[in-house]
Amino acid sequence: MFQPYYSGLIAVASFRPNATGEVAANQLRAKASWDQVFDRIFLFGPPEPQLASPKTEFIECENFPHISMMALTASWQPDPVCILNADIVVALHLKDIVNKGWSMNAQALTSKRYEFDPGRENYDSAEVVDYGADFFCAFPNIWKQVWRNIPPGFRIGHQQWDSWMLGFLMHLLPSRFFDLTRHRPIYHPKHGDRNMPHHIVVPPDSYYAQLGFPAQC
Repeated sequence: MFQPYYSGLIAVASFRPNATGEVAANQLRAKASWDQVFDRIFLFGPPEPQLASPKTEFIECENFPHISMMALTASWQPDPVCILNADIVVALHLKDIVNKGWSMNAQALTSKRYEFDPGRENYDSAEVVDYGADFFCAFPNIWKQVWRNIPPGFRIGHQQWDSWMLGFLMHLLPSRFFDLTRHRPIYHPKHGDRNMPHHIVVPPDSYYAQLGFPAQC
């Protein structure tokens, strides 16, 4: 078995408070997978008993917090940090997967998401159906660079921030940013609920123009 040399892994995310129905189920499923993998979890939002655990810390904020504040929190941590969406189920062996990237001298990692039917939860049959990137993993010093550069308007739960992140990290780390998709690290439930109340203004930005994914690891 691949032996990881970074044993610590931290999650920074947000969630929809007081969620019900499909949204609540998706968040609970994802969080259960996180509790099995991450050493610490920082959730932007009010304390939520259903999402609480000994390793989870809630950070009070407005709904749909800014990516910049999540990146700043990630930059303060002692270990690599994943920023991911609240409904993403992570593979049980995620630490082994990201360590494949670190063994290639990566400083940041991403992956396309494998979509599954939440009614069946058959992850073996999940497939990549789009170019959404709901998962980025990087060392704290890289998150500090993200915090310093990301447009302040980008928010979690809204489109466009992931495209900017892909472009920025490819620009910052042309040979040390990799795509983990083939290792199947993350899974996304098929759902129809899309609540994006904020109008995101994308400024003219060379990073955002560099669309696409980095080389596979």
